[in-house]
Amino acid sequence: MANCILCSTELKFMNTPTFSSGKLSDGGTVCSSCFKKINNINPRVAFKLKNQSIADIKNLLEEKLTSDQQKKSRLDEIKKQIQELKLSSVSNFLGRREINELTSILAPTEIIDNLVQGIYNNGQGILVSTNRRLLFVDKGMLYGLKVEDFPLDKITSIQYQTGLLLGCIKIHTSGNIAKIENVEKASASSFAEFVRDKLSQPKETHNSTTVSQPNVLDQLEKLGKLKENGILSEEEFNEQKKKLLEKF
Repeated sequence: MANCILCSTELKFMNTPTFSSGKLSDGGTVCSSCFKKINNINPRVAFKLKNQSIADIKNLLEEKLTSDQQKKSRLDEIKKQIQELKLSSVSNFLGRREINELTSILAPTEIIDNLVQGIYNNGQGILVSTNRRLLFVDKGMLYGLKVEDFPLDKITSIQYQTGLLLGCIKIHTSGNIAKIENVEKASASSFAEFVRDKLSQPKETHNSTTVSQPNVLDQLEKLGKLKENGILSEEEFNEQKKKLLEKF
């Protein structure tokens, strides 16, 4: 009796994919369990399994394992960043689904520096502040994932209002206001003040680049005139031009 080429399970009628759909191009066969695993990773590969070799399938599984490990490592990193914020008002239970989704939303170098829970557009989720932007993440039970992005350079102001127990945060962008409601009272004020302070910090400038560009153009123009006047030969002009562009 043959065995599954991947997990070595003995192949029987009950655990073998139907219509020879589990056969590989080099003669091996996978069991139903391994076939489902392949299908979950890449349905197209599973559909045309007969065109795949055992090496192809093993590479697919290894890539999936590596991807899962990277996601777990990134999630651990994100959770550590949130824990270091020591936000007593954030419930791990309420925001857990949204936090898990951050691995596929945030850039590899993006760092979380603040977070609150609230309701936006009738969806319960988390408002996250990073070194790049604000974003509201809502992992709904029925309608899937919703993400609203607020780049820092598009935010004109941020305000908050508080009531007896809860508050709301208003994010003003050009021509639009996003209102995050049902935020814990103290968190609404501290989050808004934190972002307000971040927005007031001076932006990075690139003066060195801006200044160097006109200087290079001026020098190229001067070299061109020296060549036109016969002071520089074609060879000398090209040599000086090359040195100038290398500095640029």
